[in-house]
Amino acid sequence: MKNIKNMLLYMLSLALVGMACDTEDDLIDERKTDNPLPPDPGPLTGSPGSADFSTYVALGNSLTAGLMDATLYTRGQSNAFPNLLADRFALAGGGEFNQPDIDSENGFNTSLNDLSTAFTGPATFGRFVLDLSIRRPVPTTPGEVLNMVPANERGSINNLGLPGMRLLELPVNGYGLLNPFYTRFALDAGTTSVLEQALARQPSFITFWLGNNDALAWATGGGVGPDAADNPGVLDQDPGALVSTQSFEATLQNSLAAMFGSNPQLQGIILNIPNVALIPFFQLVQWNSIVMDEATATGTTNTYAGFNGFLNLIASPQGGGLISAAEAAYRQIRFDPVSITDDPTTEVVEGNAVVIEDDQMTDLTNIINGAFALGNITEEERDALLPLAKARQIKSVSGEPDLDLFGLTSELLTLSAGTVLGTRADPNNPFSMIGVGVPLGDQYTMTVDEIERVLTRIGAFNAIIEAQANAYAKLYLYDANALFTGIAASGGYTASNGFTYAPDFSPNGVFSTDGIHLNPAGHAILTNELMNLIEVAFEAELPEYDLSEFTTVLSTSN
Repeated sequence: MKNIKNMLLYMLSLALVGMACDTEDDLIDERKTDNPLPPDPGPLTGSPGSADFSTYVALGNSLTAGLMDATLYTRGQSNAFPNLLADRFALAGGGEFNQPDIDSENGFNTSLNDLSTAFTGPATFGRFVLDLSIRRPVPTTPGEVLNMVPANERGSINNLGLPGMRLLELPVNGYGLLNPFYTRFALDAGTTSVLEQALARQPSFITFWLGNNDALAWATGGGVGPDAADNPGVLDQDPGALVSTQSFEATLQNSLAAMFGSNPQLQGIILNIPNVALIPFFQLVQWNSIVMDEATATGTTNTYAGFNGFLNLIASPQGGGLISAAEAAYRQIRFDPVSITDDPTTEVVEGNAVVIEDDQMTDLTNIINGAFALGNITEEERDALLPLAKARQIKSVSGEPDLDLFGLTSELLTLSAGTVLGTRADPNNPFSMIGVGVPLGDQYTMTVDEIERVLTRIGAFNAIIEAQANAYAKLYLYDANALFTGIAASGGYTASNGFTYAPDFSPNGVFSTDGIHLNPAGHAILTNELMNLIEVAFEAELPEYDLSEFTTVLSTSN
């Protein structure tokens, strides 16, 4: 039998076949040479128009904080869009913009390290980098623990972006006890809320980008968390929940009322929530990434003959019609031979669908145990069927109109699925490959139901955000959803110099290696877009950034 794990990694690497093997400096020079901007206009100048940039405060989550490569570190902070905006605001009367400097080159990897040891260590892993030799992200080592901002500097912080923060947690008193990224610069970790700290700064201008995590945390966890719509206000407290529209609306309404109530002249930009299903985290591991030769495909399909036959039996009148014939057909598992070449530059191959666990399927556990109790199956057959109690293969959704509206062609696998696909559930059993012989866990997938649920909820959140933006004369909505959906749909973002940035974390992409957060070039793109809105809304003049000056992903060929 071929090494399925290596084939899966091969398929993941093919998703990034367009990447170059140049250094970042080489890529920047190449972009400048191939896509030159007009001659240098001279010293940069700006004008505020009717805007007041004297005290700019940024409220948000990890995107606002500048988290990149699953890590908050100095490079990310310095290239975060609020910091880039503040540099341009300084040309138009803007005041000092202080960030809670992390002073860290490698940072503390939030995906691989334990957050409970963020201040004490061990910090085994730092930021991800893109290893061009294997064409996938790898962590740097060692990482670095979080620092504490000196107490006398905390009251002057302007960037209040916090990794992990949901909109629901903006007004929570003592939030510093829950989130180490806030612990490090909270006025009082045990009593202060982030909203309270923002109000204390008496901002004249804000950017407000919260709400992503109120849906994203549920989605990146494969939809295994609770849907708070089932019990609003209670289930909302679960950090992995899909937040209810009721709690989302109440929190946003009350928070903005507090901010504008304390300063009716407050100005700002509020951003809505992008389509999470289109980020690289859900796009780079193929749903049909299982590649087999003819002998392996035939042999693997034969191992599922008992499962497929059991489904057909219990759907039949003789078997009691315990599941529908439609479900029995939907859950049949089979594999076909697929030919691939050894050339890593070839087009991505469409292989067999990954075997997954789906909680929406009828749980066959009791049916299987009942069949064994009645003597209809042997103990060996029972033991073979039980791990498949919720199993099926992941599906294409092409041709299903409801999902086509979201621009998707299949159900989704998370980027983290790539770390377990093809590994053995039992190290001593070569037939226990996860995703082939053993179903991939529900936490690594987004099924039809889960995709529809999260995107419908995001649509409701965005409607609430728009309504709140319209409630304040000096608060303008920026449609981040349209920006990033457009980048995904068109295959990239074309800058004013003619260069196109890809919707991935290749060396010419806009995302960092975690597949969720923007890289420096992505932040610069967003900054330019925000400045365009500010110029129209406030008749300001803010010079755009030359995108070719910004790096994309950090990479290595070692």
